[in-house]
Amino acid sequence: MFILDTQIHMFLPNTPDRPWPDIGESYNGKPESTPKQILPRMDALGIDAVAIVPAIWAGDDNTPALGWAAEHPGRFGVMGRFNLWDPDRERIERWFDNPYMRGIRMSYPDFRGRDWIDVDTFPWFWEAAERLGIPLMLLIYGPEVRKVAGIAERHPDLKLIVDHMGLIIGDPDTQDLWAYIDDIFPLVKYPNVYMKFSAIPDYTSEPYPYPSLTPTLRRVYDAYGPQRLMWASDTTRVRGATWRENLDHVRYTLDFLSEEDKVWILGRTAVEVLNWPRPEGGFEWERTDPGATETAR
Repeated sequence: MFILDTQIHMFLPNTPDRPWPDIGESYNGKPESTPKQILPRMDALGIDAVAIVPAIWAGDDNTPALGWAAEHPGRFGVMGRFNLWDPDRERIERWFDNPYMRGIRMSYPDFRGRDWIDVDTFPWFWEAAERLGIPLMLLIYGPEVRKVAGIAERHPDLKLIVDHMGLIIGDPDTQDLWAYIDDIFPLVKYPNVYMKFSAIPDYTSEPYPYPSLTPTLRRVYDAYGPQRLMWASDTTRVRGATWRENLDHVRYTLDFLSEEDKVWILGRTAVEVLNWPRPEGGFEWERTDPGATETAR
């Protein structure tokens, strides 16, 4: 089975000759995340490809990610960062000039506020992304999730992917990270809205395989169906879970998923939505990972 992880942060280290920007938050101490670290782990898990999401803490330069994708064709594609406040609007017209660019991941430092998700704040951007066929991954959560409806309705041909099912990013022991989960269900009526089934272990303090989350994940599945869900591990950010646990949770432990469902959620949905090259071997369910077991290592 072709497996595409739709979110891995990859980045160069913070060095004097390539310093990370000051975005009002500290990410000091994060190690680098490059193909040297990522590819052996992909191979061990049977993950065919990864969508690189350049890390917010490393700045808006997509050049390293695109370089890695070119060095390892077929293994990486890039959901690039796009600064909405940069006066050079025309650069969006050239977005797909690089064959490894797959779309835009919209995430911004807190000092930017959250009104960027309002359909009337940057109308030129939504229009251009729709016209050019650029899929958008949206890092939004809480009440802002509702604002996706305005964009989806005005731009029906624009593919919108809500990251982490719109869940709050925080501490599961002290916050109700699922408080706004019901806000994603009214978006079902817009066929251009997709949900990223991502970073799931980060939203509970329960150990693998996170059984208390199953009923809610089933609700999301029942509402959207496998062809509008795409899996992502977010493994370079997620706490308290291995990459294998993250993958095997979906691959083996959610008993409401059929084998065909897994083909879609673990790869095919993303291939269709992100204009990803179709795998030569197709999408058949093949348990080819020699290390995979029903209980993640």
